[in-house]
Amino acid sequence: MTIRLDRRRLLTLGAATIAAAGTGGLVGCGSGNGSGDGVAELQLWTFLDPTGTDPRGKALQEIIDGFNASQSAAKVTVTSINYAKIDGEVIRAANTGGGPDIVNIYLPQLAQHVEGGSIQPIDDFAKDWLAQAGSAYLFPIDSARIDGQLMALPWESRVWLFWYRKDLLDRYGVTPPTTLDEAVAAGAAIRRASGNKITGFAIGLSEQSLGADFMEKFDPLTAGYGGAVIGADGRATFASDAGAQAMSVIKKFADAGAFGREALTMGADEVVNGVKAGTVAMAIAGSFRVAATRTADGVGDNLVTTPVPGVTAGRRLPTAVAGQTLAMGANTEHPEQVWAFIRYYLSAESQAKFAAAGVLPVLRNVYDQPAVTQAQNAKELLEWRDYLASDGKVSLYPADYSELSTNLVKAAQKMVFDGAPIPAGLTEVQNQYNQKRK
Repeated sequence: MTIRLDRRRLLTLGAATIAAAGTGGLVGCGSGNGSGDGVAELQLWTFLDPTGTDPRGKALQEIIDGFNASQSAAKVTVTSINYAKIDGEVIRAANTGGGPDIVNIYLPQLAQHVEGGSIQPIDDFAKDWLAQAGSAYLFPIDSARIDGQLMALPWESRVWLFWYRKDLLDRYGVTPPTTLDEAVAAGAAIRRASGNKITGFAIGLSEQSLGADFMEKFDPLTAGYGGAVIGADGRATFASDAGAQAMSVIKKFADAGAFGREALTMGADEVVNGVKAGTVAMAIAGSFRVAATRTADGVGDNLVTTPVPGVTAGRRLPTAVAGQTLAMGANTEHPEQVWAFIRYYLSAESQAKFAAAGVLPVLRNVYDQPAVTQAQNAKELLEWRDYLASDGKVSLYPADYSELSTNLVKAAQKMVFDGAPIPAGLTEVQNQYNQKRK
C-alpha cells in the first residue's frame, strides 16, 4: 500500500507548528501499530513514490514486497511525501508522539532531524552488522554520525556530474567543454544561437527547495578553489578567496549569456525538466536523476554524463557526495523489526535492485553483480564510482544548513544579476550565520 500526499496538504516546519501541533497533518503510528495477528505494521516515510514512473520508486516497491514476503513479523507500508516537505512533516509528527517507524532522510538534513528529535541512534543495532559488512561500504559512514552516535545508514551514493544533451551540442556545432571557461563559452554560444530559447548552461538560482541547485554548484566550486562552505567547527567559511572565485564563476556564466534571468525560477527540478524537454543544453546534476531523465521522449542516449570539468584542462572539479539514508523513528514501538528492514534494505540483493534503477550502490561488492556488470550503462556506473572515490567531497551539514542555503541563494541572486559586490555579499551572509552560532 502506498499513500501519496499533495504538496498543498503538507505543512512546512516551524517552531509554532511543532508547539501547537495536535491536529492536522500526518501523525503516523508511532505507538500501538500492531495488527491483530501479531504482525508489526511499520510505516516507511520516503520521497520515493512506488506508483510513479521513476525507476527508483519501482525498485523500492520490489524491495518492500520482498521484505514483506520474506518474514512474518512485520509488514511495511510506504507513505510518499515530496522531498522538499518530508523533513518538516516527519519532525512535526514526531513531536506529537507519532511519526514513521522508518524514515528516509537525505544526508544534508540528518542533523535537522537529530535536533528535532524525530529519530533515534542505531549503534546498538548496527554494531555487529557493521563489523561484518562495514568494510564493503563505499560511502563514508562517519558522515551519518552526530555527536559520536550513528543516526542513520546510507543506502545510496550520489555524485554531481556534468550533463549535456549531445543532440543539442551537435545541432549548434559545439564541442563538449573540458574546462569551466570552455563550458561558459559553449553555454553562451548555444543560448545565443537558439535566440535565447535554450539555456546553454543552467544553474538554478531559485529559492525553492531551499536553494539546493545553487548550493550543489557553489559547494564543489568553492572546494575546487581550495575552500569550504562550512568549516570543521561548524562555522561558515565561504567568505574567502575560494568562495569569491566560486561565485565569480557562476556570475561569469550569466555575464557571458550562458543563462539568463530564467535561472531565478529554476530549482533542481526545473533544471532537470529543462534537460528532458530540450530547453537546457548543459548542467551539473546528480547521478540519481540520470535514469529517470533518459526515459523522457527524445532523451535516451542523447544525455551524456562526465566528471565536471575543472579550472584547467585535465583537471576535474571535486564532486559533492551525498546520499539518502534510512533512520529509525524516535517513537517506534518495534525497533527490532525496523532494524530487520534496514538490514534487508542494505542487502546486496536490494542494492542490486537500486543499481538496476540507476542508483549508485553504497556497497563495493554490488559492482561485481550482474545488475551492474550487465547494465546498459555499466561503464558509466563504474565511472561514477571512481569519480566518487577519487574526487568525492562530503560536506558538513549543520542542523540549520537549510536556512543558510536559502539566505545564500538570495544573496547570489543579487550578486549575479544586480551587481552586488561578491566579497561583501558573501561576508554579510557568513557573518549573519556565524553570529547565531555564538
